Amino acid sequence: MSFFTWKGSNRSESSEHAGRNLQDGLFQIASQACHILIQVNNTHNVSYGGNNNVKNIAYSKCSGNDEDSINPATCSASKGTTSTVRSYTKYMKERGKDQDVVVLLPHRKSRTPLVKHKLSTVSENARLELNPSKYSGVGGPAGSGSNANNTTTVPDDDFELWDHSGFMLRNDADDPMTNGKWGGAQGWCRPSCIPITVILILIVLVVLLPLLDHAADKYAFNDTSFGFDSNCMDGCSLSFVESLPVGMNYANDSFLLDNTYDSWIKLISLAREKIEIASLYWTMRREDVYPDDTAKQGEEVFRLLLQAGRDRNILLKIAQNMPSQVSPNIDTEVLTKKANAKVKSLNFAGLLGGGVLHTKLWLVDRTHVYVGSANMDWRSLSQVKELGLVGLNCSCLANDYAKIFDVYWTVGGEGGKIPAVWPDSLGTKINLKNPMNFTFMDNRETRMRVFQSSPPAFSPNGRTNDVNAILHCIEKAEKFIYVAVMDYFPLTIYTAKIKYWPIIDDALRTAAIERKIHVRLLISWWKHSRKSENSFLRSLVELTDSYAGVKIEVRRFVVPTDSHFEKIPFSRVNHNKYMVTDTAAYIGTSNWSGDYFINTAGNYLSRIGTVFETTGDETSDNLRQQLKDIFDRDWYSEYSYTLNGSLPVVEQPTNSIQDDYYLRSSRNILV
Repeated sequence: MSFFTWKGSNRSESSEHAGRNLQDGLFQIASQACHILIQVNNTHNVSYGGNNNVKNIAYSKCSGNDEDSINPATCSASKGTTSTVRSYTKYMKERGKDQDVVVLLPHRKSRTPLVKHKLSTVSENARLELNPSKYSGVGGPAGSGSNANNTTTVPDDDFELWDHSGFMLRNDADDPMTNGKWGGAQGWCRPSCIPITVILILIVLVVLLPLLDHAADKYAFNDTSFGFDSNCMDGCSLSFVESLPVGMNYANDSFLLDNTYDSWIKLISLAREKIEIASLYWTMRREDVYPDDTAKQGEEVFRLLLQAGRDRNILLKIAQNMPSQVSPNIDTEVLTKKANAKVKSLNFAGLLGGGVLHTKLWLVDRTHVYVGSANMDWRSLSQVKELGLVGLNCSCLANDYAKIFDVYWTVGGEGGKIPAVWPDSLGTKINLKNPMNFTFMDNRETRMRVFQSSPPAFSPNGRTNDVNAILHCIEKAEKFIYVAVMDYFPLTIYTAKIKYWPIIDDALRTAAIERKIHVRLLISWWKHSRKSENSFLRSLVELTDSYAGVKIEVRRFVVPTDSHFEKIPFSRVNHNKYMVTDTAAYIGTSNWSGDYFINTAGNYLSRIGTVFETTGDETSDNLRQQLKDIFDRDWYSEYSYTLNGSLPVVEQPTNSIQDDYYLRSSRNILV
């Protein structure tokens, strides 16, 4: 928490200004105090006088000679007595008017008029003439032996306090009221020390407060800002997993990841208390879609989930989109009846006027996690190319994802509604400005940022919009930007009325033109692709070599198919959604069209994006490097085709975006 942040750890712009204003104020006070002290110390023309009515103030009015600054200056003292003070102000600056000096003297609880002391000189070069008739010249009382024995009664006993030092209190051991108040015989505290001490304290505060501010931020970030122990990522294992459609084979020496099916099986086996899943829809069995033997992996996952709830007493909690005629979610009904699963459906139409739950998330005991592009669909395990992230023993990561699940759980079910204010317990500090730092793979530091680009009403305090994560990665890239998504459109494609949305497209063009970043796009091509998509992609490629160093390349990725696989609806497609640069890795659950990032005509899409940034040396097991290896493998594979080359013949795409909208509006949730 910031030193100047008084309300929790949510640093606002006003609190930052408050901190800066306090530091500036301390600096100004110290500066003014230094200025006053210099004036006082450089002015020896100070007299101290007064009567019993004025107990702690001496006032002196000094006139300097502009013609000769080393000549004596005459000062008159007020408040009870008048005296003439001669001083040689060698370093006096020229002044056009008299100089007033006010000196505050310490209060005394009691004054004893019977005890009087001799008044010594104010300073070595300034003497006080209380009786001009007895002193001639500058010599003062020490000028002759006769006068040396004379004593003078001082009208104001405040003079007793001052020694020959001019600004130091005497060691007045004879006065029990004075002795000890300013240090007594030891003289540990003198009036001149007070302003110096105050100034030193202020300077220390001005210098140290910014350091304390940053130290407090770092401490809070490392230990408390996330609400968990900073060691909770110890033993965490993070890796990417993928689904490769049946019949799709890479060369033997190609880089391969663990598959999604195996990772889901392992997550179920690790469960001890509960499994929480957020999903758009459920079609894990062949009868849900099409009777094909490639559905067996999905059916096995469904069987193990059923067994976990029924036989192992594992609590199953499922947040899903509201069932419809197109997607009735029969599987979750079976799990509710036979495995005591707790299911809540999100009615986006009732909550927000429209939209879908587009998240794909697994949580096991809030310690293990999966997030990626794979739906709860058997086709996502054997017929669709998918990419996801698996974290084992990563309670920090899992708990932050769990807050997103808790939001769905809060608004789901009958009577579910969006609270006016989300509780702080669902807020997060892992976002664009505050990444979670942890050690991963041989003590290399990794920074992770979790984003939820849900509707604003679904976003508790601290969540950052998903598109900002994408723009952050693009802006931070220094050498290259590689993108692999199913759809790429700088407009909306699921609305009856098209709306232009060039935010990401502009960012890529800016990076290529202004910073000479090498950009590559690997976009899917399948039977539901739109011809108009090629027009936008070609406009990017046309920028290549328009200026020196500008290079944008585009390829289409095609999953091989045959007449048998063609019978399986909405299959045989690269469904990946990720980006990798030379500085970061991003994995999300959204296609790159405007519909997924903005609310258009009440169509809200709830989704998750995650960014990983690595510092230090990288090896093949590094997350960012893993993602780059996957992209390079696909880019140079036999399934990648140049945009201007001859693409494999697939089912004729629709001719317009509007026609495609009406064709797919009732079925788009399947992909």
